[in-house]
Amino acid sequence: MALYANIEKIDESEELIRYKFTDIEGVGRVLVLNKVSEQVSLEAGEEDMLYRAVASKVAVAWVRNGIAPDELLVQS
Repeated sequence: MALYANIEKIDESEELIRYKFTDIEGVGRVLVLNKVSEQVSLEAGEEDMLYRAVASKVAVAWVRNGIAPDELLVQS
C-alpha cells in the first residue's frame, strides 16, 4: 500500500505546533505536536497508517533538530 501526504505547518505557539496534512485525494486533517511533552496527536478523526507515518515524520524532525519545519512530505 502506497502512502503519500503533503504536510504543512499552519500554527505555532510556545507549546504547540499544528500541522495540516493532505492525502493524495485532497482530504485534509490536522495533527498537533506538543513541544513540551514531545507527543503527537490527531485533532479529530481516527488514527490510521497515514496518520502514523505523518506523526513519525513530524516527531523525528522535532526531536532530531529541535525545529518545526514549515513543510514535509511522506511518500512510500
